Amino acid sequence: MDLVAILAALLIIIHIVAFIAGGAHSVIMPILGPKLATATPEVRAQLFDIVGKLGKVGKVAMATLLVTGIATLWLKWNWTPPNAVWFWIKMAGIVAMLVFIVLNERNSHKARAGDSEAAKRSQIFGPLTGAAFAVVILSAVFAFN
Repeated sequence: MDLVAILAALLIIIHIVAFIAGGAHSVIMPILGPKLATATPEVRAQLFDIVGKLGKVGKVAMATLLVTGIATLWLKWNWTPPNAVWFWIKMAGIVAMLVFIVLNERNSHKARAGDSEAAKRSQIFGPLTGAAFAVVILSAVFAFN
């Protein structure tokens, strides 16, 4: 095994770990978000603390996924994925995820400021982020297999 192959394998491992962290964030946030609206002030403060920490994990995971994904595409596949159609479907899913993550982040700031409608928006943005995540998973399997 040459150095480039070893580096590509290590990048894939890091990519998978970041994927797990980001996936956990994508699963947990839609559960926590709607609970904020009905939570008591004490519980609400705890939930916001958890949401903030999960948000940081999610951001680091997404940045790691973007960097390792680009590097792996270059090192392992020389910029040519095995199945370009599924690869571009995956890229569209990633763009959709990023859009919904930004919308969720803005919504979270509004919730912290006391916007009572934020919980309703969270019930919309969370599942849409999850759906985009599912598209990314499905298309990645077909793009790189």
